Amino acid sequence: MKLILVDDEKGIIKGLQKMISRSIPECEIIGEAYNGVEGAQLIQKLQPDIVITDIRMPKADGLDMIKILKDDGSQTKFILLSGYADFEYARRGMHLGVQFYINKPVDEKQLRDCVHQVMELIGKERAKLREVDDLKQEVHSRIQEDVLREILDLGSDQTDLVEELFRIAQIQTEGTSFACVLLEFDGNFDTLKEFGLQSVYYQIDNALGQYQSVYRFRYTGAQVAVVVSHVGSIKYEELVGTIYFMKEEVYRELGLSMTVGIGGLKKQAIEIGQSFEEARNALSYKIVKGAGAVIRFPEIVNLTRQSHLVTDEMLAKLETSLENMDEVGCVDIIREVFRGMEAQAGVSPADLQLHCLNILLSSVRKMSFQQLQQNDFLSRHILSLESISRFRTLEQLEEWMVEVIRGIISFKLKHNIPKKKVIIEEIKDYVSTHYNEPISLADLAARFFISPHYLSQFFKQKTGDTYVNYLARIRIEKAKELLENTDSKVYEISQMVGYIDSQHFTRLFERLTGCKPSEYRKNLPKI
Repeated sequence: MKLILVDDEKGIIKGLQKMISRSIPECEIIGEAYNGVEGAQLIQKLQPDIVITDIRMPKADGLDMIKILKDDGSQTKFILLSGYADFEYARRGMHLGVQFYINKPVDEKQLRDCVHQVMELIGKERAKLREVDDLKQEVHSRIQEDVLREILDLGSDQTDLVEELFRIAQIQTEGTSFACVLLEFDGNFDTLKEFGLQSVYYQIDNALGQYQSVYRFRYTGAQVAVVVSHVGSIKYEELVGTIYFMKEEVYRELGLSMTVGIGGLKKQAIEIGQSFEEARNALSYKIVKGAGAVIRFPEIVNLTRQSHLVTDEMLAKLETSLENMDEVGCVDIIREVFRGMEAQAGVSPADLQLHCLNILLSSVRKMSFQQLQQNDFLSRHILSLESISRFRTLEQLEEWMVEVIRGIISFKLKHNIPKKKVIIEEIKDYVSTHYNEPISLADLAARFFISPHYLSQFFKQKTGDTYVNYLARIRIEKAKELLENTDSKVYEISQMVGYIDSQHFTRLFERLTGCKPSEYRKNLPKI
């Protein structure tokens, strides 16, 4: 603790110095002053923790000095040296918030006890401030996480809203490069929880410490999303190398293995959703690359190119039949595809394997990771070029493909996964009931066994709106009902409908209704 002594008698200051050095070694005397004016200037300059001051001094007494400092916002604690005749001064000191007094002549034990009381009070106050700061940081982190989820789910077609969300999250965007990474840990979320997400976050932060800012949060299930931002440019190969290092460190320190999808680099904040979609797309190729791979989006682009042997129309028909669990239709399409392959002369085994891979990717790309993990058939038959290469004839490949398709449909029927034509209504009903919960697109996709990317596209196709906008409108309608029928404060209503940040809620309310929540309530018709 830093301490300053103020007294117009040099003998008293010297005596205090000796007693403090003997009895209170945890205090360091950083200055002395001999009147209230000098004392105020010295205290403002050095900002001590504790000041021991006489009351009666020339130029300005101790109480005048304290008032000057209090008016200036000083947080220093004061101990007044007072005689028995100074009762009136002591009473004035109480009005200034002074709690500690030492009678003259000063007793060393009394001095030590009094200073220790002040130190204990300072310690408690600082602990409370740390708690408040930690709480503020926790709330800010929650807001950042919620905002980033919303940005990642919005895509890149709503520039104004994305820019507003970045402002809310206090994330710098000007002159900044971004890249998104999606980690999927082996096992389920319970396995991940055993090690503690904070331990995982520490390893991520430590490995990616060279970048300006790293935001990480659980995305869904055993997946963790990572957003890397850096003022200036990011070198992609260096980022990939850092991700490899991070993956190895997490396994070495925590024993957790993971598969990683890395999106492309983006120069504009509005493109962050695209980078995340690329990371998610790259991770979906886990079925090709195998568990434990680090998969970059650029390297999967060539794999997604369809050949003329398996047309887009065929794949679209297969997807539709799968969504409607039409086993006969699926098998017919597989047979049609293979008849086309038979008619094609000079197709190499590698080409045949790649065509089959395209069909399999089309078959499972709309399934969620949870669905793939729970599918016993698919977990026994690893969908990769290595497994496909076991089959040397078209007939073997064809029958294996049919078996895989039947396994997918069987899984959907077993888990009562709704058909395409009814799933949107079930999703809308769920959102209408659970609007006040933190239901991200990823959480919703996991619940309904759909990939987040497909759900995002399908939802907009069927409703004409993005999921994020749809959820916002549901929440604002509920907020209007609460404004009309309750006396709850705006910030309380914000939390009731699922928004932690009441300022974001207010801006969103105004954007969708044309007025602020307080104005909406004020303009309600009087009954």
